[in-house]
Amino acid sequence: MDPLIGVILIVFPIILAFVLLVFLHKAADVTGVIVWLVTLVIAIFGFQTDVGVALVASLAGMVKSFPISLMVATSILMMTYMQEIGALQRITVFFKTLGGGNRPMQILFISLGLGLFLVGIGATPVTMLPPVMLALGFSPLVAVALPSIGYDPLTTFALLAVPAQVFQKAFNDASGLNITLAQSGSVFAMFMPVISTGIAVSMLWIAGGRQMLKDREALLLAVTSGLTAGFVAILCNLEAVNMTRLTNVFAGAAVVFVLFLYTRIRKRPMIDRSQLTDKDLEVEKTMSLGRASIPWVILVILSLLTTLVEPIRFLLAEQLNIAIQLGAYPQIINTRALWQAYTLMLVATLVSIPFFSRDRTIMKNTFSKFLKRAPRPVLAAAIFFAMAEVMIYSGWFVGPGEVWAYPLDPSNNMVHLLATLTSESLGQAYPLTAAFLGLLAGFVSGSETSSIAMFTDYHYQASIAIGANAHQAQIIAASSGIGGGLASVLSPAKIQNATAVIDKIGIEGEVIRYGAVVAILMTLAVAIMTYIWFII
Repeated sequence: MDPLIGVILIVFPIILAFVLLVFLHKAADVTGVIVWLVTLVIAIFGFQTDVGVALVASLAGMVKSFPISLMVATSILMMTYMQEIGALQRITVFFKTLGGGNRPMQILFISLGLGLFLVGIGATPVTMLPPVMLALGFSPLVAVALPSIGYDPLTTFALLAVPAQVFQKAFNDASGLNITLAQSGSVFAMFMPVISTGIAVSMLWIAGGRQMLKDREALLLAVTSGLTAGFVAILCNLEAVNMTRLTNVFAGAAVVFVLFLYTRIRKRPMIDRSQLTDKDLEVEKTMSLGRASIPWVILVILSLLTTLVEPIRFLLAEQLNIAIQLGAYPQIINTRALWQAYTLMLVATLVSIPFFSRDRTIMKNTFSKFLKRAPRPVLAAAIFFAMAEVMIYSGWFVGPGEVWAYPLDPSNNMVHLLATLTSESLGQAYPLTAAFLGLLAGFVSGSETSSIAMFTDYHYQASIAIGANAHQAQIIAASSGIGGGLASVLSPAKIQNATAVIDKIGIEGEVIRYGAVVAILMTLAVAIMTYIWFII
């Protein structure tokens, strides 16, 4: 494969996706199906991929998407049910009282502090928070964009640090080393004070434009919250502390505490009921805040029990693991279905039902709205994973004994071509590109975890080839992972998830237009930091 032609073919589906979403205003699921088909054709005819390999890889990608796609489904089910029983409205009334109705305080408390905490335990802010933000009076675009960007700051430590754990294994496999989870997390945490602060400030810009950025108090709150989250990440990943899996949980709690402390120092009430309208007061009378929060409380308890209590984790994740083998696909896909966040979300929803009204009309409306909202974002999540898997296995063919084989010409593999071309052509400047390759992979797959799996090995190989030591190679590979995380605000699947739960499918392109500015600037910052750490 001619390198220039190969790069054009690889980039074309990405550009097509961006055009369809941003300029033609196509929904994420429609866009996903189109670009998957285009990628399939390019892989088969341009990169000499066996047809069967491409199709089975697509199916494997969909199965691998379950932690995301099924989480989309179950989280939409929970939020729809909470809307129907009035629990979400009651929680929203509480949020209205925070900080005396101060917009920056609400933004940072909900989308940053609460968002970090939720994604840390395995919940999905892009499903759970848009209805809250919309009810608080934010526009649909802002209500979708803020929770989406709330994924970004510490996404490496999402779902109790699953991406960091995947990076640990991928880097150890590539390097032959044996870095611990804390050592893996600490490399990512080095970037966090800058990234989390930049994201916090970006939230102000998305919500209020330049006007809110001119507000000194708003900027102070954003910078303080961002730095708090970033330095807590560093602290949690010290070997002596070794709390990598709870990084997001502690960071989110710390942000909430700092905001609470700020109001006390300024002698302002954290809870100001004067913000409530007569309608809000009527909603407040329908149920207590504690009762309204029951589904979320159950989810938090289940997440912590199934992850931190080792016998329970081992039973659900290992002993009761459901493994799937798809034909000659070279990997056994361990679904760990009973341990995944989507199962916990479903269980939390079902267990909470006895605490509320079980009126048939409520259950019927819940199911009806769920069927309307869930299928399209689930498809969007699955199809972009399928596209990513086709890229990973591009050029592969069926060898003797029906065994899949790596292409005889490595340039026929899209991932290999991208990684080697950048390292060979840029030399010592290669570290500047890693974060952007991660951003690209994160956009395609909608997952930092998938981005890490796609590029970690190649980043290690390329880094060693330009003279980097093992620690420098780890930094370069980690920067790619962070780029994949920053793609959350560009991920069509995540954004359609958020738009579906507020019945606004179709505005994904508008959200991505704003998110692209933030993602590119933050990725540039990561690239510069990576290069500085590489040369020193």
